Amino acid sequence: MNRNIIRTAFDIGSYQIKGLVFRIREDDSIEILSLKSVISKGIENGNLVDKDQFIQIMIELVELLEKDSKVSIQNDVFITLSGSNIKSVNSSTRKKAKDNEELLVDKKLKQELLSQCSDIQVSSDRYVLHNLDQGFFIDGSTLIRNPISMVGKTIEAKSHLIHVPNFNMKQISFCFENELQIKNVMPVFDGLAGAVSGLSEDQKKLGSIFLDIGSDKTNFVAFKDNYVVFSKVIPVGGNLVTKDIAAYLGCSLKEAEEIKKTKISSFANLADENETFEVGLIDDELTKKVNTKEISKIAELRYEDIIDHLKNIFRINSKEISEFKSGIKLSGGGSNIKNIDLLFKSHFPGLKVELMSNKKIHFKEDLSEKRELVNLFGLSKWLIHSVDEDGLYDYSDSKSNSIFKKIWNSILNFFE
Repeated sequence: MNRNIIRTAFDIGSYQIKGLVFRIREDDSIEILSLKSVISKGIENGNLVDKDQFIQIMIELVELLEKDSKVSIQNDVFITLSGSNIKSVNSSTRKKAKDNEELLVDKKLKQELLSQCSDIQVSSDRYVLHNLDQGFFIDGSTLIRNPISMVGKTIEAKSHLIHVPNFNMKQISFCFENELQIKNVMPVFDGLAGAVSGLSEDQKKLGSIFLDIGSDKTNFVAFKDNYVVFSKVIPVGGNLVTKDIAAYLGCSLKEAEEIKKTKISSFANLADENETFEVGLIDDELTKKVNTKEISKIAELRYEDIIDHLKNIFRINSKEISEFKSGIKLSGGGSNIKNIDLLFKSHFPGLKVELMSNKKIHFKEDLSEKRELVNLFGLSKWLIHSVDEDGLYDYSDSKSNSIFKKIWNSILNFFE
């Protein structure tokens, strides 16, 4: 992989759009040339709802990055896709040899099986963003990670599919290529970008639950034995906590956001019941005293919604959360609230719960505890963590139409 190539990444969220110009160093660490963010416009819960506003804010962000980094942003860009429109499913398929023959598994057959996994599960109006293999079985064998050069009468493949509506992909692609004049755009599910790069190999093998709490949703990705076994977008995020506080106190959303981040505890048991603070009322010069523990209980209820969703995912899939020995890793801007790790620990006793940090990042500021940047940095490390044993990018989606085949051509440039 050519480490001297400069690339760009955009984390497109509903609250902020963050941009990064970076270079990958020889030790696989990331050298940041520019890091900027703007208030998001035109995007709601991952959906493009106002193209003109989105283009306007993206032009502003691109200009900030180009001015700061002195790099022209014209092609080879990574972007996150997020929101409730993203769905996922586990799939499997098999192929049998004819009569007394045996099948020899080569790269072509391996990709054919993975493509069939998506064909049988995902409708033609949706685009398979990621087709992640979960291993293979040959003639009733135990799980095989790499079936290449093996033979058998029956070959079975399992994969985890993450897919989005074709409409969403076409709109985003049009905005970048036709409006912003940026070619070769690589889309990545934002939760997967953060999980793949933020978790160690040991954590993925032992079993790890990645929770990226955003403004209006929470991304969930679970690893076991180094495979993605579940992923889901949970429709609850930190912005709902802000709205609940604003509605209860009659204050502005801006003040409610500040209260959430600086005054309260997401675990109400740890809030001081004797502590109070002043809050301003909308369209009124008066203020009123508010009890910290009282407001903390409002925040706790909303974060418990995420916990209930998490428990339900495991219940539906007949899995015990205790099987994931590496525990829960919390990320995202919505995790920047006091004692959120302790709240999760109270619901999952005996399970390790940790706040994620950014590692191997070189910048003028210390960004290690900036959890809202985990997905953005995950984008920058995407290629490092998503190549197979042969150094080839896993591009097994058979449903890609011509507008996205350009993506593959840009990927090849990284391996010159």
